[in-house]
Amino acid sequence: MPSRGDEVPSSTSSLPFANHPLIPILLLIAVMAAAAFIHHAEYSPGFQHHASENRHPESLSLSYRTGSIAELHQDDLLRSDNGWRATTSSHAAVGFTTQPVTFRLELSNTSGRPLQQWISVPAPYIDRIRAARLNATTGPLLPMRTQGSLWPFSSRLIPLPSFHWPVIIPANSAVILFFEVSDTGPTVFPVSVQGDDGLVHGSVTRATVNGILLGLSLFLLAINLFLTLRFRTVMLAWLTVLTLSVIHIQLVLNGFGAWIFWRGVPALDAAITTSMLTTLIAFAQHTLAALRPPRLYRHLLNGLSLAALILILLEFTGTELPIQAHTITLGLIGCVLSLFIAVRCFRSSLYARYFTAAVLVLTAGLIASALRTVGVVPVNVLSDSAFSLGTILSAVVLLAAAVHFFWREQWLRRIAASERAAEQERRLAVQNQLENSLRKHKVTGRPNRSALEACLSGQTSGKFQIVVLRLNRFHEIEHVVGHQTAEGFVRDYLTSLEDHLRRFGADSILDIDNAPVVSIDTMDAAFVLAREIDRKDPFWRKLIEFTAPDCRYQGYTFNWRCSIGVASLPHHGDSIQEVLSAAGYASLQRDPINFYDNAVHEHQKHQQLLMLDLEDAFRCDQIQLAYQAKVDIGSGRTESVEALVRWYHPEFRVIPPGDWIPLVEELGSITRVTRWVLGRAATDLGRIRERYGQRIRTAINISSRDLAVPELADDLERIVRDQGCTPEDFILEVTETSVIRDLEVTTERLAQLRQCGFGIALDDFGTGTSSLSALTEFPLDEVKIDRTFLTGILQDQNRQKVFRATVELARSLNLRTVIEGVEDERTVQWLRQFSGLRGQGYFWGYPITLSVMPDA
Repeated sequence: MPSRGDEVPSSTSSLPFANHPLIPILLLIAVMAAAAFIHHAEYSPGFQHHASENRHPESLSLSYRTGSIAELHQDDLLRSDNGWRATTSSHAAVGFTTQPVTFRLELSNTSGRPLQQWISVPAPYIDRIRAARLNATTGPLLPMRTQGSLWPFSSRLIPLPSFHWPVIIPANSAVILFFEVSDTGPTVFPVSVQGDDGLVHGSVTRATVNGILLGLSLFLLAINLFLTLRFRTVMLAWLTVLTLSVIHIQLVLNGFGAWIFWRGVPALDAAITTSMLTTLIAFAQHTLAALRPPRLYRHLLNGLSLAALILILLEFTGTELPIQAHTITLGLIGCVLSLFIAVRCFRSSLYARYFTAAVLVLTAGLIASALRTVGVVPVNVLSDSAFSLGTILSAVVLLAAAVHFFWREQWLRRIAASERAAEQERRLAVQNQLENSLRKHKVTGRPNRSALEACLSGQTSGKFQIVVLRLNRFHEIEHVVGHQTAEGFVRDYLTSLEDHLRRFGADSILDIDNAPVVSIDTMDAAFVLAREIDRKDPFWRKLIEFTAPDCRYQGYTFNWRCSIGVASLPHHGDSIQEVLSAAGYASLQRDPINFYDNAVHEHQKHQQLLMLDLEDAFRCDQIQLAYQAKVDIGSGRTESVEALVRWYHPEFRVIPPGDWIPLVEELGSITRVTRWVLGRAATDLGRIRERYGQRIRTAINISSRDLAVPELADDLERIVRDQGCTPEDFILEVTETSVIRDLEVTTERLAQLRQCGFGIALDDFGTGTSSLSALTEFPLDEVKIDRTFLTGILQDQNRQKVFRATVELARSLNLRTVIEGVEDERTVQWLRQFSGLRGQGYFWGYPITLSVMPDA
C-alpha cells in the first residue's frame, strides 16, 4: 500500500461552492459570459479604411510623454522637444498608468524619392491607439486611423492580429507620427517600421509561434477534460479552469480571438482581466485540493481567491482602479505562498515536488510578464506570451503529476483488490474459530458474558434467576502463588462447581453453550436457574456448604471466601444486562449468599446522585457552615466554636454529613472539602467574633486522607492568611481512628500543622483502639471525649471513675478537655465538679448558620 507521502491528493476543495468537479468549469463559463456581456455595451463599430505602400526610413527616433494627443496639441507640446522621454521600440513600456500615453515617432528620408513604409504595432491586446502625423514643424496635425482590440476588427487596414498604419515620407523630408495609447493593462508600444516584405515575414513568424502555443494549450485542455470526466476530482477540474483561462488570455494577447474566433465581438477581448483573475483563483484552489495545507494556509489561499473575486466584481462595475496591476501583485503573492506550502511538503510528498517545479515555472513567467510592463524585458512575441507560456508549462507539470498519481492509484487498487480477495479467503478460513473464541473466556475456557447474554436474549418474558459467585480472595492468592497457578486453581474450582450443580440442581440449571457455568471474568463466575428457587430451598444451603470449606490444589490449601449474589428476572431488571448487574452488585456484599434488594439499589443510586450533584452544590452555595459553641462549663463562657458542614439539597432537603462525607473520602475528594470549609470559616471569623468576642477560635475537622498530603500545612496556612487570618485562630480536629492508621506520618503532619500555629484536637477520644500512652506521642492541644462516655454516667459509678481518670490524664498532659454530647441540666451540674472542663452539646445550643445567628 502507498505511504502517506505518496497518497493521491485529495479532491476536496475548501471553497463551499467547489465540492463537485464540474462546478469550477461551469463557474468559469458563467463568469466569462458575464464579463463579455458587461463589456459588450461599451464598444461599437463605425470606422473607415486607409491604404499602404513600401520601403525603409534612414533614421528613426521614439519618445513618449503622458497625455492625450488632443491635450498635448492644445498646449502646443507636440512640436516641442521638451518633456519627451526617449525610448527604444523594443523597450517602449511604461507600466500601469491612469492616463493615456502619447508616443512620438520621428522618421526621416534623405533620398530623392518618397519612401512608403508600414508602421506595425504587434500588440493586438492594446485597447485603443489613436494616431496622427505632422509633415512639418509648422504644418497641420493630420489624424490617422484609430485602431485597438476594443475597436471592431473591420476598422483595421490589414485583417491581421497586429495594428498597421501606412506612411509615406516625402523625399528629403521627415514626418512625425503620434500614437496615443490607452489601455486598462500596462502601457506598451512595441512599434516597428517595415516594408511589405518585412510586414509579411513578421506576421508569419508571430502567427507561427502563437499557433504553436495555442495548439499546445488546446491539447493540454483536451487531456484535462478527459481526466476530469474520467476521475471526477475537483483538483483536475480546477486545473481545467486554469487551462481554459490561459487559452482565453492567449487568444487576446496574440490577437487570434478577434482575428478568428470572435471577430466583431471586442467585449471578449476586454474580459482578459477576468481571465487573469480566474487563473489566480484556479491555481489557489488547485493548491488547496492537491496539497491539503494546514488551516492557516487554507485561510490564506481562500483569502487570495476572495480578493480575486472582489477584483472581478470591481471590473464589472467599471472602476478606475488598475486591476491588472493588482492581479499581477496577487499572482506573485499566490506563487510565493504556494511555493512555501510545496516546500514544506517537499520531502513527504512526491506531488509536492512536481508542484514546486510548476510554481517555479509559473513564477518565472509572471515575473517576466511584470518586467515586460515596465520595459526591463523587451516587448516581443515571447515576452507577450511569458505569462501564458509559464502557466501552460506549469499546467503540463501538474497534469503529468496527476497522470502519474492517478495511474499509480489504479495500480494500487488492482493490488488492493487481489489482496482483498486473499484476505477474504483467510477470513473465511478462521471465521468459525473466531466466533468460538469470542464466546469463550481466555483463562477458564468456559462461555463468557457475551455467550450468556446471547443465549438469554430471547428469554426476557420468562422467570429465571442469575447467580454470580465471586472469588473474593483471588488477587491475594494470585499475589502469593503467581497468576498461572491461581488461574489453575480457578479452573479446577469451576470444574468442581459444575459437578456440584449437576448433582444437586440438574433439573434447574440452564446450560450456556453446553456448559452450566459461565465466566464473567477470572474472579466472577455465574450460572442460570431456569426457574425461581425459594430462599428456603435446600439448594442454597448446599451451595453455601460447597463454597465454605477450604480448597486443596497441587498441595496448597486455601479459601476463596466466596460471596454469592442472586437476582431474578423480571423482579430485578427488565433485561439480561440489568439482572446480571444486579446479581453482580449483590455478590459484592460479604455475606455467604446475598439476594438482591431493590432498597439497597435505591440507596446506591441516591449516593451516586449526591456525588454527581456535589460540584453544583459548591457552586450554588448549597453547602454551608453551621457553628456550635464550645463552652467553659464552670463559667458558661463560650471559648471557641466548631464549624460543621451542612448540605441543603434542593431535592433531598438537608443531607446529614454521614450520608455524603464518607463517600467523598472514598472518592479521594475530601481534601477539597476540607480546604473549602477552612476558607469559608476564615471568611466567617469576623462575624463569629462580633458575636462571641475577639478571642474566639474556630475548630474544623480534617480527615485521615488530608493527613496523607505532604503539603497540607503549607496549603492550610496559605488559605487562612489569604483571608487575613492566622493559623492561631483555628483548631484542627482529627479523629482517634484516623491518627492511629499511620502513627509516623500522622505525628509528622500534626507537628507541621502545630508549628504553623494551628491548634490540634483529638476528636471522639475513647471510641478507637489506641492506647492511652499514644497520647504522649502526638502534638496535641485539646482532647474531645466522645459523647458515649455520658451514657448513664449519673447512675453508673464505674463510668464516673473512667471519666475522672480520662479527665485527669488529659490535665496531666496539659491538654484542654472538651466533653461532647451535653444535653441536660443534671449532666451539666455533675460536670461542674471538674475545673477547666469545657462542654459542647445541645444544652448550650444547636449548630446555627450565620444567617440565623443572633447579634451579640
